[in-house]
Amino acid sequence: MTHEMPHDTALVDASVNARAWNHIAAQGAPEGTEPGQVPERIEWTCWPGRGPRNGFLGDLTGLRVAELGCGTGEHTAYAAAHGARLAIGVDVAAQRIDTARALFGHLPALAWRVGDAAQVLAGLPHLDVCFSIYGALWYADPAQLLPVTANRLRPGGLLAFSVNAPRPRELPGRRVDNLTLADGARLPVVHYAYDAVTWCRLLDGNGFADTEVLPVEGPEGSPYRTLVIRARRTG
Repeated sequence: MTHEMPHDTALVDASVNARAWNHIAAQGAPEGTEPGQVPERIEWTCWPGRGPRNGFLGDLTGLRVAELGCGTGEHTAYAAAHGARLAIGVDVAAQRIDTARALFGHLPALAWRVGDAAQVLAGLPHLDVCFSIYGALWYADPAQLLPVTANRLRPGGLLAFSVNAPRPRELPGRRVDNLTLADGARLPVVHYAYDAVTWCRLLDGNGFADTEVLPVEGPEGSPYRTLVIRARRTG
């Protein structure tokens, strides 16, 4: 188990990341946006066609589902369009949620929440499924987020997420990178990188079991490797 970061560190992480994502969202303002098209599948990696096929989340019919770090909301919309009774998109960046509403606000069974995932989760109803695609499980301290997630999931509920493994020669744990945006701005983002063994240990220590890890290699020459993970809430 990694050491727990102080609560104020989590708030700093959320503030730093929200600034970057809001800046990105502002470059593609949703004014006059047409309704979005729900994707035919969830892309669990940044390489289309690589990673799990449809069904990785199971049958969503009648379930309460939350996406942690939903971005512009296409995968939250996928959950709603595939039978979820309630699909909640959570993101730390208000402007990203504004874009999600503009794209998918016409769909029923959707709700949106702005804020740090751990804080927002504490106020949600009990859930059947939580998922995250390079989202909150990647950009927030899992030592704080995982126990809150377990508390919100019903016994046997599913957590599924994708994160990048540490890059070659990259130290695991809390990392700060700089994003170069389309307008040339460079903004820091905080992420947490762990290998498959550490993720299994974190999940096991925070109320999850039956963990499966699917490593997905990037295209030839890519330094990145994605881990697609799912586990069940115990109890």
